[in-house]
Amino acid sequence: MTVRHAVVLGGGRSSRMGADKLALRLEGESLLARACAAALTFADHVVVAGPEREGVPDGISFVREDPPFSGPAAGLAAALDALPAGDEVLVLAGDLALPQSAVDLLAAEALEGDGVVLRDEEGWPQYLCGRYRQEPLTRALAGDVRDVAVRRLLGPLNLAILSAPKSVTEDLDTPGQAQRLGAE
Repeated sequence: MTVRHAVVLGGGRSSRMGADKLALRLEGESLLARACAAALTFADHVVVAGPEREGVPDGISFVREDPPFSGPAAGLAAALDALPAGDEVLVLAGDLALPQSAVDLLAAEALEGDGVVLRDEEGWPQYLCGRYRQEPLTRALAGDVRDVAVRRLLGPLNLAILSAPKSVTEDLDTPGQAQRLGAE
C-alpha cells in the first residue's frame, strides 16, 4: 500500500495582496481550507507549512519554518521533517484558485522518476503544485534552504512535467486577481 502525505504551503506575508490571502473566501471557503480539503482527497496526512489558522478540516497539522518568513523552500523542508516516512508527497500552494483540479491532474498521472509537476500556460514548472517521491524530495531540501529559490532546489530532480490549463495553476496573489475570481 502506498503511503501518501501532503504539504500545503501556507506561510508568507501576502504583501502583494495586502491582507492574509489564505483567509480569502472563494465559494464559501477560505483558500487554505480549499487547499487542505483537496489535499485530503489524495493524502492520509496533511501538514500546512505556516501559522495555525482556524477553519481547516480536522486532522490537519501545522508547522513553521525557522525562522518564520524564510521562504517556501524552508516551509516545505520543515513540513517534510514533520512527516512520518512514506512513499509520496503532494505539494500544493495554499493560494491556488482550483486546488482540487490540480490534485486531480497530479493524482491521475503515473509517478515515474522523482515526481511530476504542473506546467503553467506560460511554460513555467510549478514546483509548488506537484507530486513527489518522498525520499528524493527530502534529499533535495536537506541543509540550509532558508531564502533559497524552490526551482533551484527542485529543478534538478528527475520530474515529469504535465501541462495544465491556466485555471488549474492560477493563484491569488493580488487584489485584482482575487476580484476577478470572485474571492472576498
